[in-house]
Amino acid sequence: MLHIMLLILKIIGIILICILGMVLFAVLCALFVPLRYQIEVMREEGEGKPPVVVRVKVTWLLHLINVLLRYPADVYVRVRIFLFTLFQIPEKQHKPSLRKKAGGSGPEETEAPEDGSDSEETEAPEGGGAKSSEQPEEKTEVQDTKENAPPAEKAGGSGAERTVQREEKEDTRHKILCKIRHLTAKIKAFFQKIQYTICGFCDKIESTSDTIKYYCDILRSDAFARSFALCKEQLGIILRAVRPDRFEADMIVGTNDPASTGEILAVFGMLYLYVGEHVRVVGDFERAHIEGRMFLKGKVRAFTFLCIAVRVYRNKDIRTLIKLFKKEAV
Repeated sequence: MLHIMLLILKIIGIILICILGMVLFAVLCALFVPLRYQIEVMREEGEGKPPVVVRVKVTWLLHLINVLLRYPADVYVRVRIFLFTLFQIPEKQHKPSLRKKAGGSGPEETEAPEDGSDSEETEAPEGGGAKSSEQPEEKTEVQDTKENAPPAEKAGGSGAERTVQREEKEDTRHKILCKIRHLTAKIKAFFQKIQYTICGFCDKIESTSDTIKYYCDILRSDAFARSFALCKEQLGIILRAVRPDRFEADMIVGTNDPASTGEILAVFGMLYLYVGEHVRVVGDFERAHIEGRMFLKGKVRAFTFLCIAVRVYRNKDIRTLIKLFKKEAV
């Protein structure tokens, strides 16, 4: 039994060691295996040719990961892992298969149902003339009752009208007073709002001036000067790490004016000490055009960026600056 348990533990240990070894190998590959890139830019003049042709290729770990980007006229992007295409833009368009439909019949003709409403005739209701003749008689009866009303009722009606008019006048006065009070309250609130806005604006200006003074003091401090010098040094290291190992350029430059073409060649002559023999520029004094080819090739390692990040993060001055900025943000 003990022998079996030890054998099981041995197998589990071997599996764990293999997994840890694979993880360590992947981490080391990600840090030390460089990411290689190639950039090629071409320009040729002529009918049917694109203005610029760009080709970018990025590979990693013996072409295990391969990324290709082309821009002749339309953008083309392809990403491969091993020999399998992960995704591709634009995608391949498959032609749809044509299938014949058998047993199809033409559209059936449908007849609209006959509408019998046209044949039906509507009859006018009877007795309409009698109703119209009865209405004026009712009106005359109402007028007679009004004329025969006693004078007391007429006087009482006039008094009620006077009280109604008085109530209407009082209501209008009350409404006008309410509107005036509401308008004065609105004007008072408006001026109070303006006062609060001005006070808030002044407070914001004061707080902004204090914040600007705080940041100016930080920028004048010795910690910021040392941090800036460190960041500048690390930026130079990054530029040297990203700098291409191979750079070639062949260009033909021409303008309508031979004098301007000569000036361009003179500027290139002054920069020849820096660009070296990898860049060649030829002048065309007969016609105005620009043609040429530029090729870049280099590599980038993730370990370089990791070292720079650790140096920057472990620096005491940068930590102090981060704390000062967080304090002001709080």
